[in-house]
Amino acid sequence: MNGNSEITRREDVWSAAIVQYGIVLSSIVGIADAQRYLQSRCIPLHVIERVLCAPIDARRIPTRAKVPTE
Repeated sequence: MNGNSEITRREDVWSAAIVQYGIVLSSIVGIADAQRYLQSRCIPLHVIERVLCAPIDARRIPTRAKVPTE
């Protein structure tokens, strides 16, 4: 992996963690405060709108891969 890929990957991991925290924060203090937090962390507006305005069930939830048992 080159240096640029490493930096991009690291930023994506940090961004994902910030967005996840913002989602949790919205259930505690409300959407407006969570939106302000995400904006202060430079999360793009289209991402903020998608994660805070969509119902929880509409968001992608990672599922485990099916592993054959036999």
